Amino acid sequence: MQEQNFTSIASEWNSKWGAINNALRFTYSYQNEPRTYEGGTFPTVDILDQGSLYASFGPDPFTEGNLRQVKTFVITDEFNFSSGIHNFMGGIQFESNKAVNGFMQAGSGYYVYSSWDDFVNNRAPAAFGVTYSNTGDGSQFLANMKYQQLSFYLQDQMNITDNFRLTAGVRFELPIYPELKNNYNKNFAQIDFDGYHYATDQLPSSYQLTASPRIGFNWDLTGERKYVLRGGSGYFIGRLPFVWLVSAVGNANCGQSTYYYNEQKDAKYGQPSFHTSVADMLKDPNLNLPAATDPAAPSGATIIDRDLKMNATWKSSLAFDAKLPGDIDFTLEGIFSKEFNPATVTNLGRKFKGEQEIAPGDVRRMFEYSNANKTDAYYITNAGNSAYYYSLTASLAKTFDFGLHLSASYTRSYAKSYGDGIGDQVNSAYYNNRYSVNGNNDTETGYGTYVSPNRVLASAAYRIKYAKNFASSLSLIYEGMNMGYAGGYSAARYSYTFTGNIVGDYGSNNLLYIPASREALDKWNFADYTDSKTGEVTYSAKEQRDDFWAYINEDSYLKGRKGKYAERGGAIMPWHHQLDLKFNQDFFLNVGGKRNTLQFGVDIKNFLNLLNSDWGIYKTVNNTSLLSYKGGAYQFQKNGGKKLTDTYSNLNSFNSTYSIQFSVRYIFN
Repeated sequence: MQEQNFTSIASEWNSKWGAINNALRFTYSYQNEPRTYEGGTFPTVDILDQGSLYASFGPDPFTEGNLRQVKTFVITDEFNFSSGIHNFMGGIQFESNKAVNGFMQAGSGYYVYSSWDDFVNNRAPAAFGVTYSNTGDGSQFLANMKYQQLSFYLQDQMNITDNFRLTAGVRFELPIYPELKNNYNKNFAQIDFDGYHYATDQLPSSYQLTASPRIGFNWDLTGERKYVLRGGSGYFIGRLPFVWLVSAVGNANCGQSTYYYNEQKDAKYGQPSFHTSVADMLKDPNLNLPAATDPAAPSGATIIDRDLKMNATWKSSLAFDAKLPGDIDFTLEGIFSKEFNPATVTNLGRKFKGEQEIAPGDVRRMFEYSNANKTDAYYITNAGNSAYYYSLTASLAKTFDFGLHLSASYTRSYAKSYGDGIGDQVNSAYYNNRYSVNGNNDTETGYGTYVSPNRVLASAAYRIKYAKNFASSLSLIYEGMNMGYAGGYSAARYSYTFTGNIVGDYGSNNLLYIPASREALDKWNFADYTDSKTGEVTYSAKEQRDDFWAYINEDSYLKGRKGKYAERGGAIMPWHHQLDLKFNQDFFLNVGGKRNTLQFGVDIKNFLNLLNSDWGIYKTVNNTSLLSYKGGAYQFQKNGGKKLTDTYSNLNSFNSTYSIQFSVRYIFN
């Protein structure tokens, strides 16, 4: 169970010194998100049968010891004063953050057995993992990191004329990183990563001053607020995910160590018997783990680039507001933003070894381990400057004097990014949703899967007061957009990929190559599906080629990419239509000579689905990984146990159904 606890305290002292107004603000917030489960400590156990999962029990391997805490303290002193056409505002701000992260993969142990017989007879597990504390007293190690920042800002809002207002400002920020004490792993520092060595305690240089200028304007073209042109442009500094930075402490094997093997031949420190407690696992005579005083080099360290910069965005907007005949409000607004220095994660444990053609027309960059230890190291660094976003929105709105308000808008959006930000752990950020042609170490841009290319929003709201003491209001909100589900996540776009370690980066994120013709596909090597017990062919290579080619021609995206690679986020979800309804009934009460309101409300989300169970349903992609690749042979994937023939099916989950919420509010006036 994921708990989410948040505490916030704020205070402000306002004062006036002649023409200068001053505000001193203090805020403190505490975010506490532990993760717990019912029952006592018990390892995660997976039992296989013929290589497939047969049984699984115990908690998931990521809950034990999972904790995220962030304490933030901010003090701001801000002043403002006016002089002629100038309205100045400036201030100084100090911010201090302390992030604490508890993350113990397989913190209660993780066993994988090849068969039920191996488990009940306590044979050595086929795979094993455990994370344990190096504190010496058995208490959990909690990684923590402090980050501080000093900021200065100044803004001038100038009333150039009665119709034209210009605003200009600049903000300076100075990040301060503390030392990572007791986080140096000497055994890791000795590993040769293709001629380079790295330290688990390295941090970016502090005191890298950044400047963020911005400018904006508002121009009343006629002086009647009938036609207004407004816009602005600015450079804004963002933040790095603190949980990534904290992982440099948690993944160094100094405070805690992780031992795992995926194959018995890689069991460097032995194979334990089955135990229900970590203490007994660590005492197992079949294990010979390194001493806490001399921890082994971590197999998945987090290394922070010494030249790491905060990500930044240059954002610009331009809008035109007009009052049309019939008292209709019209707005046309364009937004463009470009990303600079976005944070990304690469793997120092992989190096380029050459190109290889894995199928006719499909040539890829291949990778291998960069060190003799076969050690991974996840490197937090900056990607290039090719990510951007733009949108154009047109909207209309009208308010009638009898209580009716109507509005409608259409937005066209487009985004390219280096990743979609899925993964609060660095290894997840490296492997998840980093779909590419040439592996995860190539920081390729792709379409932002979170941005819908099309969005229509329309609303109608009506409110009427009657009999002096009553009021009723009804509103309908329609939203239509490209949105659906792929791989269990909601998305506006999705990617077609392979499964399997195609390029040697040990990820399953390689984008699919679509054969140029059926003749080209016939040259691809496919492997039969066979019954695991009888060896009988259940799905032949020829049938798979036929079905794969039929799927390509059925899919609106793939049939237009023949002879090309699929793009990350290139496929667009179908339109989803949703209508929400809200009704409020107000009762006006005279309390102490003042009117208070007792309000009863009902909110119906996805109202269309209430009217008809076939309406308002999301679509889900049946399978985005169309081909598996192993040992030089492909297999066309299935839709569960059935042949894959259609791109989409209905999403039968709570997200597609209607929901009704009743509410009671008392409003003091």
